[in-house]
Amino acid sequence: MTRGSCLCGAVVFEIDGETTEIGMCHCSKCRKVSGVASNATLMTSSDNLRWVSGEDHIMKYAMADGWGAWRCTTCGSPLPKLHGGGGAYWVPAGVLDDDPGVRIAGHIFVGSKAAWDEVGGNGPRLSKGFGSKPAD
Repeated sequence: MTRGSCLCGAVVFEIDGETTEIGMCHCSKCRKVSGVASNATLMTSSDNLRWVSGEDHIMKYAMADGWGAWRCTTCGSPLPKLHGGGGAYWVPAGVLDDDPGVRIAGHIFVGSKAAWDEVGGNGPRLSKGFGSKPAD
C-alpha cells in the first residue's frame, strides 16, 4: 500500500497494486503544471487507486485537447488524474507519502526541455515519449 496526500492534507489517496516506474517529462506542459524542470509521474490502474478523503476538494482542469491536471482546491497541490478513457491514473510522484518501490525509468520529451534544464541520472533520455529515439 502506498499513501499519498496534498500539501494541506485535505486530499488523501492510497494505491494498492502495481504501478509503472517513474517517468520524468520535460515538455512545456509538464513544466507549466509542475513549476519545475520536469514532472515526475507514475501510472497505476484505476482499480488500484482509492480516495481516502477529500475527493470533493479536487479541481479538474482540462485543455481543449484533453490534457490537464487535477489539483486540491485548498492548497493547489497536483493530484492523481484519470488518464484518457479512465482505465489508469497519472500520479504525481511528489505527492506520495510512502516509497512506491519503483524508480525513474527515464526522461521523456528531452527534445523540448527548457534551455536551463540539466537532465541528471542514468535513465535513458528520449527526444519525445517512451519508444522515441534517444535525445542528442
